[in-house]
Amino acid sequence: MKEKILVTGANGFIGSGLVKELEDGGARVIKLDRAILTQPDVLIRTIKRIKPSKIFHLAAYGNHYDQKDVREIYNANVYGTFNLLQAASQAGVKCFVNTGSSSEYGKKDVPMKEDMVPEANTMYGATKVASTYLSKAFASEYGLPVVTVRPFSVYGPGEAEHRFIPTVIRCCLSGQPLKLAHGVHDWIYIDDFVNGMIIAANNIRKLSGEVVNIGTGKQYSNEKVVEEVQNICGINVKKEEIGSIRNFDTITSWVADNEKLRSFGWKPKIDLRNGIEKVINAKKTNKS
Repeated sequence: MKEKILVTGANGFIGSGLVKELEDGGARVIKLDRAILTQPDVLIRTIKRIKPSKIFHLAAYGNHYDQKDVREIYNANVYGTFNLLQAASQAGVKCFVNTGSSSEYGKKDVPMKEDMVPEANTMYGATKVASTYLSKAFASEYGLPVVTVRPFSVYGPGEAEHRFIPTVIRCCLSGQPLKLAHGVHDWIYIDDFVNGMIIAANNIRKLSGEVVNIGTGKQYSNEKVVEEVQNICGINVKKEEIGSIRNFDTITSWVADNEKLRSFGWKPKIDLRNGIEKVINAKKTNKS
């Protein structure tokens, strides 16, 4: 019998990478549409019928620039997560991996560590903080084995074209000018992130009720990313420097303290240059 694993947000960039890895590992993956998360009675019946051993909850709203509906941000990230936690608890699910966000930390001037007080300064970050604390409560009050993973800046082949690294590559290859704002990020390649999620799930007994960062522990400026793309392509990007695109961006520090996950044997395998090379090669392959 294949292990049944339920994944929300399965068709997204990270979700599709996770699904492939789980299926390659022999699991039977059931994809759950985000719309059902706001229908609690239907959701409870669905989870009881499916009886998954694990749930990976990636469905969210508000993390893309064009997702600005405040009520939908709340419904998807708070109400939907609560409903799924409740359904999982009633169905006796053995492992629930909730996906939080590094945006929960807010602006910090040191590496972000899981025990820091969240200082989210966006609606998206605030709702993710709520989902994290709901997860903690379900673990402590109802015994649901749940861990929240906090992704940093995940990138790789298949990422949305409007995101930063795909934009830089497109401008470099097409000759279009790049609007470049200052900022720093902890860039983590999709395969390393997915591997971190699976390791967190496999150690749910020790991590239940906790938060786990998944980032490389190294930060790079936007300018450094552009430099790497230029070096790989052998082409200089036409840059148009502008101010910060988003008021919550920081130019000083945005990097994970990843010692907790490393203590379980995880470490990133793909550095920034190799990761960007993989993205560029994938784009060239898809064009040919």
